[in-house]
Amino acid sequence: MKYKTEFGSRFDKLQASSEMEIYRNLQALSASYGVFNKNYNELIRYLEHLNNPRESLFMYSSEQRENLERLIDETSRLFHNFLASAKSLVDHTRNIVKRLYSNQEFIKEYDAKLAEDIANNSVQQFVQRLRNYTQHYILPIPALQIEFAEEDIEMSVRLDVEILKQWDGWGSSRSYLEQLEDSLCLISLSNEYFFLIQNFYQWLTERQTQLHQSDFDNLQKMRDELTI
Repeated sequence: MKYKTEFGSRFDKLQASSEMEIYRNLQALSASYGVFNKNYNELIRYLEHLNNPRESLFMYSSEQRENLERLIDETSRLFHNFLASAKSLVDHTRNIVKRLYSNQEFIKEYDAKLAEDIANNSVQQFVQRLRNYTQHYILPIPALQIEFAEEDIEMSVRLDVEILKQWDGWGSSRSYLEQLEDSLCLISLSNEYFFLIQNFYQWLTERQTQLHQSDFDNLQKMRDELTI
């Protein structure tokens, strides 16, 4: 809708500006990272009680079958959400970076950083394949593992590696699977992947703030003009 007032003209100019387009894209990227971050934190918080096995051991005894079923069902849901948001973040980032920087010098710096920190990382590659496994093949059902060693008790939710190996879609990540033992700790994998991605996005956010400071200043100036 076009306005014929001075305010309307300024508003239209603001909405159609390149600065606003940059702002929208960066906000969308921030939102995508926020979803990924929230899904990770929900998964970690849900399983925190396993860090105190002497307190939680009774919860999952043979007499408490309903608790164990609830643990597996909810962990499966939260891990599925984490993997899905991880892939969404990869796709959204690729599209937004291409949209904003394809004709700029920064794209060379970005591609080099991506190759160095992310693209060739075996954990990153495995998690992306595991997302494909989960989304397009079958939902992996985790199991609660309880280990007794002298006076220590360890509890963790894990994926059966031999079952994962039955899928023929691992590609280059099959070598990662072959290096694992009989089970994969879900939290350990999630932690390793999350901090890898978190470090990369901290770098990206800092660089985008530097690159677009003048755009942000211009956008704020146009917003201020709306109130004059």
